[in-house]
Amino acid sequence: MASDREWEIDESEADREPAPESPERAPDPAKPEENAGAPRERSASEEDGSGSGAVSEDGIPGEAGGGEDAELVQKRTKRARRRELLDLLQRKNAMLMELDKELKKTKQDLAVKEDRLLRMAAEFENYKKRTRREWELLQRNANADLIKEIIWGIDNFDRAFENLGGAENHIQEGIRLIHSGLMDILKKAGLKEIEAQDQKFDARYHEAVGEIESDIEEGHVAQVIQRGYSLNDQVLRPARVLVSKKRG
Repeated sequence: MASDREWEIDESEADREPAPESPERAPDPAKPEENAGAPRERSASEEDGSGSGAVSEDGIPGEAGGGEDAELVQKRTKRARRRELLDLLQRKNAMLMELDKELKKTKQDLAVKEDRLLRMAAEFENYKKRTRREWELLQRNANADLIKEIIWGIDNFDRAFENLGGAENHIQEGIRLIHSGLMDILKKAGLKEIEAQDQKFDARYHEAVGEIESDIEEGHVAQVIQRGYSLNDQVLRPARVLVSKKRG
């Protein structure tokens, strides 16, 4: 009988419906003390390891592989910065080299232009000197042509004085004053009489028209036939003379 009772009890327990499980109670935000022991759900970023604390191989947060330590990241960051600095220095050196080339080229161009300017200044100075000499020569030639015509009139004065003889009167004195005044004007213009009488014959200043026996040393001017003149140390007209020779 006891065994039958136990079977019945077991059978009743087997046929008994299981009691429904009580739902898990959600934590109440108003009661933080109850939430302290409750398990916290992990976010998707924490599941795949992309949280804010992760660091990549290049030092970029959020992309680091697992097991990367901070010292290795710091070394890689320094290497990246060093490469950037080297690139910057290379670009600056290239710019400096280009500027140096341009500076050298500018100096060369400046030297060429300075040399050209100096040459032009020298040529202009030579041109001024040449023009001044030509102008002075032109003036002298113009004066020479005019004075050549005037000295023919002076020759007439000389011949008149020779024909007047030793007589002195007011007319002769007036003629001499006119001659003297005219010669003063011509001397100021550079006219000068060539010395010939008793001088050794010089073909540069004398023109021999013949020889004459004279007590003067042979080869010297014994007589002046026509006076000679120079203008500004240039022979305007040589003196026409007779050269002395030994008496036969």
